[in-house]
Amino acid sequence: NSSAWKKRRKAYRNAHPLCERCLSKGIYEPSTCVHHKIHISEENCHDPRILYDGSNLEALCDKCHAEEHNTTKNVYVFDAETGMLVDIKRRDE
Repeated sequence: NSSAWKKRRKAYRNAHPLCERCLSKGIYEPSTCVHHKIHISEENCHDPRILYDGSNLEALCDKCHAEEHNTTKNVYVFDAETGMLVDIKRRDE
């Protein structure tokens, strides 16, 4: 939730107003979020290439984003004020 991320996310969604996965299937669905292709982890949570580089970002709709994270084992939680990694939770395996 850093100001740098909010600015980057807004710019990316302005450039990609449609869900990139749906669009690749010929479906025109508005994007609702910006997803990190390489998921954020303890090891890379301060790497600007992982966090902000367009090659690691993907505009997704809620459905595609939910499908992506249903297969993810680790969920990383960040403090809303500081943007620091504060907790790691495991999903059911």
